[in-house]
Amino acid sequence: MNGRSSAILFVLALSANAVPGAPAVAQGSTTLPPAIKTAFRQAYPHAAILHVSREVQGGEVVYEVESQDGPRRRDLLYSLSGQPIEIEETIPADSLPQAVGAAVRRDAAGAVVIHVERVTRAAALSYEVRVRVSSRTRVLTYDAAGYRQ
Repeated sequence: MNGRSSAILFVLALSANAVPGAPAVAQGSTTLPPAIKTAFRQAYPHAAILHVSREVQGGEVVYEVESQDGPRRRDLLYSLSGQPIEIEETIPADSLPQAVGAAVRRDAAGAVVIHVERVTRAAALSYEVRVRVSSRTRVLTYDAAGYRQ
C-alpha cells in the first residue's frame, strides 16, 4: 500500500468513528480537561469546537476554545477548573447597545463597521468594534454605556 492509500484509509477510519449529530471537534486540537469540556457543553450544547489551545497567562494554565454556534462565532478562555475567564462573541453591528452605536458614529464618523465582538470578563461587559476608514482599520473598545476604554 502506498502513502496516499494509507492516508485515505486513516481518514476513512476516523470518519467511521464519528457519531452522527455529535458536535464537531477540529482535528489536531488539544484535548480539553474534563471540567472545561463539561462547562462548555453545558453552556453551548450545539456549538462546534473549531480549535483548542493551551496557554499560560499570568503564570496560570488556561485553555482557549474557539467555537461556532450556528452563525455565531465564540472564543472562550477557561481556567483549569472550568470557569470562564473571558467570552468573546461575534455579534451583528445592529445589535450594539444604542449608546455604543452612537459613540462609534461619533468617534469614527464615516467609517464602515467590519466586525463587532461582545466581550465578557468576569462581570464586565465591553464591545470591540473594528472599523475601516479609507484604507485604515482600527479597533475601538467601549463599555456598555458607550464610554471608550
